[in-house]
Formats: sequence, C-alpha cells, structure tokens
Amino acid sequence: MLRKVSGGCLCKKIQYKALGEPKWVSVCHCRMCQKAYGNTSAIFAAFSKGQLQFTSGLPKYFQSSDIAKRGFCIDCGSPIVFSYKSLDAVFVGTLDDPENWQPNGVHLGIESKIPWDVIHDKLPQYRTEEDPEFIAASSSDNTVIK
Repeated sequence: MLRKVSGGCLCKKIQYKALGEPKWVSVCHCRMCQKAYGNTSAIFAAFSKGQLQFTSGLPKYFQSSDIAKRGFCIDCGSPIVFSYKSLDAVFVGTLDDPENWQPNGVHLGIESKIPWDVIHDKLPQYRTEEDPEFIAASSSDNTVIK
C-alpha cells in the first residue's frame, strides 16, 4: 500500500505532495546544509523531479552553489526543497510525518560532520565529492523543478 507523502513550510503558504514514496531518505552533514537548516545535519527524502507537486504556493529559489539550488518560503524562511542541476531528483526535509520515513540511504558531506554528532546507524558514509549519485549523474541535465 502506497503511503501518502506531503509537507510544507511553517506558515503553511507552501504545501506539496508527492506522487509516490521517496526513492530514499538520507542525512546530509555538509556545511551548506548546516547553515541552511541551522542544525548539525539535514534529513532529506528524495523524489524524482516529476513526483513532487506544489499544492499551494511556490518556493523562491537560491542558487547555493554552481551545482545546486535551494527553494525556501519567502514568508517564514522554511527551507523547502534542494536539487542538484545534474540529478533527476528533488530533496525535501519538511515532511508532515517525518517519523514515518527513517533514513535508509546514506550519510553525505561527512567531511563537515560535527564531532559530537555521533552517527549510530550503519548507513554508508560519503564525503561530498564521493557522493555516488552525484558522480553518476550527467552534468548536462538542467531540468527545472516544477
């Protein structure tokens, strides 16, 4: 049975739903995610770009690096979505029911992992430049998140 996946921002002006379950749920420890989320790491559910639909409002996008952009709510500041230019996936961390989506992917950006933030699971760990999905992705795909 397919589980419903939805989420949105703090002020509820931006809401989304997914047309399927996440491809995977991973944890990112990179410095950019630490700054964007104000935390030691960020947990993201990954969906194919066509699987995520905004049901109200749209995020404003910020090109956070040469390879990625982040979408956020301009009213409350919630980080909504993240995507690499070269990967057919979008990543969201603002799920309505995060307790139902335990990480099952990888730990990324471990070069910036905070030493006292101990990883207790056995998921694979990669430095940002070693991310297997990013390395395998074609850098020619400039698909815009819809």
